[in-house]
Amino acid sequence: MGYGGIVVAVSIDGVLVAPDAARISVFDRGLLHGDGCFEVLRTWGGVARELEAHLDRLYETARFLVLRTMDRAKLNEAVYRTIAAAGATDDTGERRIRIVLTRGIGPFTARLAEVGPGTAIVIVEPLPPQPTEMTLAVVDWPLPRREGRGHKVLSYVDHLIARELARAAGADEAIRLDDDGNVVECASSNLFIVNGETVSTPSVDHGGLPGIVRDRVLALCTRDGIASRVRDLTVRDLRSADELFVTSSLRGVIAVTRLDGVPVMAGPITAQLASAYVAEMHDASSS
Repeated sequence: MGYGGIVVAVSIDGVLVAPDAARISVFDRGLLHGDGCFEVLRTWGGVARELEAHLDRLYETARFLVLRTMDRAKLNEAVYRTIAAAGATDDTGERRIRIVLTRGIGPFTARLAEVGPGTAIVIVEPLPPQPTEMTLAVVDWPLPRREGRGHKVLSYVDHLIARELARAAGADEAIRLDDDGNVVECASSNLFIVNGETVSTPSVDHGGLPGIVRDRVLALCTRDGIASRVRDLTVRDLRSADELFVTSSLRGVIAVTRLDGVPVMAGPITAQLASAYVAEMHDASSS
């Protein structure tokens, strides 16, 4: 199945549909109000290696939103069926998987628990080329400081604006601060610094997203004897760091080579963690 010249497979509520026939209601609150949540992940060796972790986070967000949706086991099955459908028509490489849960159709005034169940969408398409390095810029688009972790909700334009501000500054990705000036995260990734042989990353307890790769990198640090800390970071901490890197489910571990136009060294700790992450993903997907 193809859409716009790209081989893609789509399922809606567990049913495979042709991409050009994929439809949801214009009255779905996911469309009208960004009322829903999503996850994006990739395959490794054709296997959705981190699917369970992403479903954990997706359903945690659904509970936070009081969102009624498809049973997890059925959604898990829908993901694998959609991957298989994409694989049957495209043998060029790895896949990007997007899972979307909407609130469904209901009046704006309705209580959240009174609406739904909504629509469950799975889209599988070729994984776009991923960068080998990235540049960052601190942008003036703060995240409100709040208690608790962030969530991947459909109202994502706030992050897109931050990324556009970074691009206007000549960078690939935006660093977002809270109202107190503390580093929270990037627009679409988590951020780490390296000082000497110690790796540090901001806490997610004030609105940051608990990244799947972020957690795995911290676990790799523990496994490989690399000192790691979760702590408050300032822009000054970033500028004085020996190394910077970002993590995301599509990119993995990516070295930062420029911050606000200033070159940054792509150092040995970043390279070690990037290599360890790739090796773990490939080893796990082939086991």
